[in-house]
Amino acid sequence: MTKEYRTGEQFEEICESVINGNWKQAANECIEYGFYAADLVEKFKEGYSGLEATDLAFLTERAAEERYK
Repeated sequence: MTKEYRTGEQFEEICESVINGNWKQAANECIEYGFYAADLVEKFKEGYSGLEATDLAFLTERAAEERYK
């Protein structure tokens, strides 16, 4: 079975982590699910309203920091 990446469900899981204040978990989910900044923006534009645009900026930065450790 092939693992799916960058799905709407995965994006919602990441958003829930952010909403709950679990930034490190959200960043690690970005890495695990293969989300980069462009992917997060694309899903955000599709209408998920639980996050602010600034949340995406912080999340992208945090995920990049975790990726390159």
